[in-house]
Amino acid sequence: MASVQEDLSVVLASNRGPVSFVRTKTGLHTKGAAGGASPALDAVARRLGDRAFWVAAAISDADREAIASGDARAVADELGYGFNLLDFDPEVYASYYNEVANRMLWFANHCLWDEVGLTAADLVADAWDHGYEPVNRAFADEIASHLEDASLVLFQDYHLATAPGHLRRIKPAALIAHFTHSSFCGPQGMEPLPEAVRTGVIEGMLGADLLGFHVGPWVEGFLKCCEQTDAVVDRAAGAVDHDGRRTWVRAYPIPIDAPDLLGRASAPTATDWAERFRKWAGDRVLIVRADRAEPSKNIVRGFEAFGQLLDRRPELEDRARFAACVYPSRQDLEEYRVYVERIRAAADAVTARHPGTIELYMNDDFDRTLGAYRVYDVLLVNPIMDGMNLVSKEGPALNEREGVLVLTPGAGSFAELGEHAVQVEDALDVAATADALGRAIDMDVVERARRAAALAKAARSSKPGDWIEDQINDLADIQAGRPPGSPPSVG
Repeated sequence: MASVQEDLSVVLASNRGPVSFVRTKTGLHTKGAAGGASPALDAVARRLGDRAFWVAAAISDADREAIASGDARAVADELGYGFNLLDFDPEVYASYYNEVANRMLWFANHCLWDEVGLTAADLVADAWDHGYEPVNRAFADEIASHLEDASLVLFQDYHLATAPGHLRRIKPAALIAHFTHSSFCGPQGMEPLPEAVRTGVIEGMLGADLLGFHVGPWVEGFLKCCEQTDAVVDRAAGAVDHDGRRTWVRAYPIPIDAPDLLGRASAPTATDWAERFRKWAGDRVLIVRADRAEPSKNIVRGFEAFGQLLDRRPELEDRARFAACVYPSRQDLEEYRVYVERIRAAADAVTARHPGTIELYMNDDFDRTLGAYRVYDVLLVNPIMDGMNLVSKEGPALNEREGVLVLTPGAGSFAELGEHAVQVEDALDVAATADALGRAIDMDVVERARRAAALAKAARSSKPGDWIEDQINDLADIQAGRPPGSPPSVG
């Protein structure tokens, strides 16, 4: 890593920490975060040791019990760096996490208002003042108490969109970065939000010195929102000037940890699942999808497309099988519960017409997903909008059957993988998705092999450490009074 690691300490901040607590019959135990950014951030923190500190929220009763018992503080010895969980009143946390982060901001960032049938009248406006803002201020206050003159702060995701602004007011000279792990579709998504939320999110994020998004389209969505305020956007520089300060905006596509995934996928549990899927499919084509069960993933239309394909081509009923590894999340919110039921109904509708063609798994089992990755012939990834979509990288990195990727442009990974995938131009077009599945099934072996090799190479080309170190190195440039070394992604 560059000189930042040698010279500075780092404070990390995220809603979910590097570990969470679970209660078993033998007491409280820690469970590491899986996938995404946490392993990369954890690796940086472990290298820094006592020069790193991670602040997160207590997200469960077990976490809160660990705070009360002192176990949360003690886990710092296990991690090798400082760690603190913030305890919030459950009603305050629910307003912050459910009503604002996962209803308002998630649907705004993914332009999902029409998809879930929500309007401004359905939003709990006071959740912003009584939940989201108090939590973000508490993060800023806690971080300020640990901040040294030579520290940098890395905020993670839409849960903490206003925390950079709060921290800037407390510590004007702080070196602050914020990364958004979701998409950011722009003014169209922000429009239904209350004015205080629209303004607060943009101005809060502009409290950072550096803002990161996965890909250029999400950078562009943010810049368009800035143009609707009194901020001045400089696309050529990749910067926004606001309130007498400059915020640099860059794209940092997050990679997967391919060696780690390959190791886990070859372990006995995932191998057993791979063999079970092989036996179930037999000599048929195996279509696989793996997703969290929420509206941006577009799971319902995926099932409908498979059903349409079988309706059009009856011979495929005996030639194709569809294994879907999905798991419910955010079940405190009605929109997510309703979507889970829509998924079940869509799968049932297809199997009523074409019995035995779908296996739907509705619980979180990553080893099962890894086994499915190894043996698919077609991987369906058709989100409406997705920050990156690591499934589209994990599958090709692990697949052993020269499988074909079907991909929609709304996935952030489309910029890296789209040319090697079977593309669906419009994620909302069920007929077009059915056509794409048909083309994937019919693809000749030479073309399958060529595309699969290119996908695997792209998926394995970088590692999570590169992603976070690029951001830290750009912060070093900013601290030294230089533009970030990473180039602007729009302009």
